[in-house]
Amino acid sequence: QGPASAKVRAAAPAPPWIPPGGRGASEMDHVNSVQIGYYRFGKTLGIGAFGKVKLGTHVLTGHQVAIKILNKKKVKQLDMEEKVRREIRILKQCTHPHIIRLYEVIDTPTDIFVVMEYVPGGELFDYIVTKGRLQPDEARKFMQQIISGVEYCHFHHIVHRDLKPENL
Repeated sequence: QGPASAKVRAAAPAPPWIPPGGRGASEMDHVNSVQIGYYRFGKTLGIGAFGKVKLGTHVLTGHQVAIKILNKKKVKQLDMEEKVRREIRILKQCTHPHIIRLYEVIDTPTDIFVVMEYVPGGELFDYIVTKGRLQPDEARKFMQQIISGVEYCHFHHIVHRDLKPENL
């Protein structure tokens, strides 16, 4: 999979998010037991410098998604606001079978929720570590998919700038 995402697809307009048990706490404090819009949170898929990625399930369709939760305070502290805006803008533009799709962005007072396509199996890095050396045909298949996604990005004047197995 690639750096960016594709079409903005929301099944329906997102209803307001209501945190359980009171006001004033960060939405991220409650993500283990609630939902944002039409998406119910599941297990944590990964943790980064200014947020985490959770597995989500659309409550009406059962469709699984990955929800990147970006804490606005941390994003601002790390001076990453423009980078986040740029990534979202790029994800909205991309439509390619080997680039993760962006479905929806939900902005709250404390967090930004980026709802994206969920691809089971994890990162290419973990796959290679678990499996060991790839057979030539399998490596070729991965390389063809990566090259196809990168070619699409470059054709649209998009440069990934952090292409590595941990991001695929």
